[in-house]
Amino acid sequence: MAVYPASAVFILLWLWISLKDPDRGVTVVMATLPFGMFAALSAGGLAILMPYFLASLTFAVFLLRRVSGQIQGIHVPRSGFYLLLFGAYAVFSALILVRLFAGDFLVFPLSFDLKGTRISPYISSTMKPLAPVNSNISQTVYALLSVFFFISVADVFRRRGPRLLEQGLVWGAGLNILLGILDLAGLDGLLSLIRTADYALGNELRVFGLPRVIGGFSEASAFGAFSAALVGYFGASYLMSRKGRHGLLAGGNLFFACFAFSSTGFAALAVVALLILLHARFFLGRGLSRGFGHWLVIGLAVAVIVVSVAVITTPLLDTAGDMANRLFLQKAGSRSGLERAAWARSGFHAFEQTWGLGAGMGSLRANGLVSVLLGSVGLPGAVLFCAFLWTSVGPVLPIRNQTGTRMFYAARVGTLTYLSAMMVSGTAPDPTLHLVSFAAIAAVARKFNEIQPGAPVPHPGGRREAVH
Repeated sequence: MAVYPASAVFILLWLWISLKDPDRGVTVVMATLPFGMFAALSAGGLAILMPYFLASLTFAVFLLRRVSGQIQGIHVPRSGFYLLLFGAYAVFSALILVRLFAGDFLVFPLSFDLKGTRISPYISSTMKPLAPVNSNISQTVYALLSVFFFISVADVFRRRGPRLLEQGLVWGAGLNILLGILDLAGLDGLLSLIRTADYALGNELRVFGLPRVIGGFSEASAFGAFSAALVGYFGASYLMSRKGRHGLLAGGNLFFACFAFSSTGFAALAVVALLILLHARFFLGRGLSRGFGHWLVIGLAVAVIVVSVAVITTPLLDTAGDMANRLFLQKAGSRSGLERAAWARSGFHAFEQTWGLGAGMGSLRANGLVSVLLGSVGLPGAVLFCAFLWTSVGPVLPIRNQTGTRMFYAARVGTLTYLSAMMVSGTAPDPTLHLVSFAAIAAVARKFNEIQPGAPVPHPGGRREAVH
């Protein structure tokens, strides 16, 4: 077993905060979401990332409090039941289906190595016969921890209100910006302390001589997708609440989502812009204050001036055109594009070969959430996952409670933004802590929306917090 020195700092921080207030363990987990390449420990070829490790500790404490009577009952939103069923089917697929169809066809395994059948000189990945592997266990564990964390977040929101959860997102967004700054500054030696997972590290890649920022993740697409989801949440929240801190967090993450120079990140940012336009009637429901309107006009004017000067004095248009051509138009013909297309076809092929049941959680590497779900957990898992999403963020809400409405639509934009990134470049069927965090906030905000402003929210131990 390998334990990394920096892990002790995070675990001690979680213990210190959770011993004072166990519900704040959820806050700490949300704050660590930007550490996407930080393995807390590894054993037997399996590693668990720090956010997932802390999520497991948080849920364990949650269960102990429930057994001891400190928490009366467990609140699971309707969407949570679909997610629980998804987790149950994931376990079934990883234990039974992968063995049922073992050896029937070739798959791209989640772990990279040079062994196996190489299908093209342009694709470095190799294919192997379907067989039970370590990733069946690891991906199933990750998926179950995502399910359990959804339940934890939903229950804390129900009992404590939104403050603790939003604190976690604020810290997570701030740390994501900080990690982006460290990476942009080239401080790889410092970042190596939290880049301990056995992933291929893409910190040396450049686009037209410009470094691709990856922050605390292993590569640019993951960092760009997560940053874009934060832009969606805090951008929507800022437009509804006019909280300056949320505006700054949205702007900072927007900067680094762009500097990831990832086609996935840019596609997710385009979805953010589209969702904000589609939700404009909710964001502008209070109307524009005179001060906000003035600053908006000034900001737009400054942006137009800066862009105009840059276009006149620099080859900005040519560079932007070449970059768009490389990231989007030529993507399908690049080595990366060809490889991802092969992964996607492999996922659909597995769906066909398993009669729609799936080859098992963690059995294969595909590309794009549709191919990933159908290939791994088949039609039953895909239907349950869609039901979970729809009941979390599907139907719109009327504006009753301002805080509940704001958090629902902010979480809805964050969920759909991250979902769009998974549709483009997702490779594993784990719902992820990132997605379920936003989805849990949206799911419970539906009920929270019905609480009138100023009404107290129940708090364990007799304390009560008011809704503002």
